Amino acid sequence: MTGQRKYWKSYAKSNLKGNWGIAIAAMLAVVAVNFIGNIFAVQLFPGDSVFALVLSEIFVFIVSLIGMIFSTGYSYMQLNICRGRDYSLSDLLYMFHNQPDRVLVAGLVVALIDTAVQIPFYYVTYMVNPGNTVESMIHWYQLLLGAWILAMVLSVIFTVPFALTFYFLADDPEMGGIEALKASTHAMKGHIWQYLMLELSFVPLLFLSLFTLYIGLLWLMPYMQFTETAFYMYVTGELDQQRTDRQHTGIQEISARTGDDYNSEA
Repeated sequence: MTGQRKYWKSYAKSNLKGNWGIAIAAMLAVVAVNFIGNIFAVQLFPGDSVFALVLSEIFVFIVSLIGMIFSTGYSYMQLNICRGRDYSLSDLLYMFHNQPDRVLVAGLVVALIDTAVQIPFYYVTYMVNPGNTVESMIHWYQLLLGAWILAMVLSVIFTVPFALTFYFLADDPEMGGIEALKASTHAMKGHIWQYLMLELSFVPLLFLSLFTLYIGLLWLMPYMQFTETAFYMYVTGELDQQRTDRQHTGIQEISARTGDDYNSEA
């Protein structure tokens, strides 16, 4: 398994070589959509009343769905790079011209599931009174930690199988949102542990980015995303096919050179 992770990461680096600039620019564009959405949410719905908080969360939720369309376009660009096809920043808009409702449907389902698994955490955060004594506050923090751990576990169980959904949508313009969710679930069977270990393998680099004032994330995030693209191509069998084709091409080139040498000697 470790060897596979190294190969995926090596594959990501080889495709990023010469493409770091556009990969970082595209990543920043996707991040900017959600960032601007959060700023507008604060400006449009100020205050800390329940009504303002609900409207703010709804607005951020809608913006996040739009951000998913850009993010899926980024996945499309990554696949083009890895496949040696033409690509540009305009790939970010690809899904807007290819039934973006498919992304919205899939994104809505994933977002609702993610929200549902967070309910215990939200309940403790907003509904449980931490109290005024040290003992009650310690007890509240323990409840909060337990609720957070529970939410994380539930998130892994219920959302990780959908991790490849948006790659399938970027890859097949005819595939519907629900169909992509099913395709991801099917593709992830037997690979969930590999995916989790792949994600965890980036934790040390994420930690080191703290010492660069997060500037290192400009390179780390595209690296992670291209590695995930390699993982998608692996579980769909495309990565092994590429490796086989390269080996076959190499054998043919060696055979051709050997034949030329033999003929020249003759």
